[in-house]
Amino acid sequence: MSSDTKLARWKIILGYGAFALVAFILCLLITFPYDTVRTRLVSEAAQAGLAVRIGSLRPGLAGVTATNVRVSKPPQPLSAETLAMLVSGEGTLPGAAELGEAVVIDSVAVRPTLFPPGLAIRANALGGTVAGSMGWLGDMKVRAELDGLKASGGNLPAFLGMDLDGELNGVLALTLPKGKSPEPDLSQANGELTLDSQGLIIKGGKASIPMGGGNSMPMELPQVALGALVGRINFEKGLGTVQELRLKGEDVEALATGTLKLGKRLEYSEPAMDVNLRLDPEAQKRLGLLAAGITIFPPDKKDPSFRAARLGGFLNRPTFLPRR
Repeated sequence: MSSDTKLARWKIILGYGAFALVAFILCLLITFPYDTVRTRLVSEAAQAGLAVRIGSLRPGLAGVTATNVRVSKPPQPLSAETLAMLVSGEGTLPGAAELGEAVVIDSVAVRPTLFPPGLAIRANALGGTVAGSMGWLGDMKVRAELDGLKASGGNLPAFLGMDLDGELNGVLALTLPKGKSPEPDLSQANGELTLDSQGLIIKGGKASIPMGGGNSMPMELPQVALGALVGRINFEKGLGTVQELRLKGEDVEALATGTLKLGKRLEYSEPAMDVNLRLDPEAQKRLGLLAAGITIFPPDKKDPSFRAARLGGFLNRPTFLPRR
């Protein structure tokens, strides 16, 4: 057989392969179950008390990408009508008063993985990236890495009610054992949380400061240079032991020791931490009511330059009391 015949056959095989690939992509674009994916995502989030709005969904060869995703926590449970609009992506949705201020995520890409079986997730958000993975073989393994997120990005200041700046970095790696329930149990998780954030600043805003037995005091926030937040918490069967947790900036310094007991839902996790606080003398004059609130705590017995407090309660309803 001549070389021309062999070349022609090679071209035919290549042409059929290219046609099959194009046909596969076109079929995927046309038949991809966008509505099913959107419904599942929005419904699962609603069960967790969140409102998720998805700008668009598009498939890729290895997964799905959602763009212009907005996540908020409504002050009240979503009505059936509002949930239906979120699922369909149609209609005029209520504003922030009903849905809450949203954190904006530019894009989220999700793809399956084979080794180990699970999902890989990558999001562009807050001017940085969030990379994560979930393994399904045996106990569920979850890993999330925050890289270069901007505290001032993605509408985060409006979501928190505070005007923030600085860079957020951290890694969370947990193994969640499977129990009798089909859902993984966060309260039995093993793993580690590390934090390494720099240049944190509160520029202003409003916040409810926990003071007393679960009571919070609404307060106008002055500018506070928080500085660097570094930490490491090790978890064993849901009990996190603080190995290091330190905030140090021009205006304030804080050290925390103790534990964080994870709940089945994150908001029900229970901190039990001794916190030492120290304000810069010049900052103390400028911070007004916030500084006065800190001075009600007694001096630490080992280092009287710090004020001694106790952080307890739950993450969604903390208490911040003088330490005895």
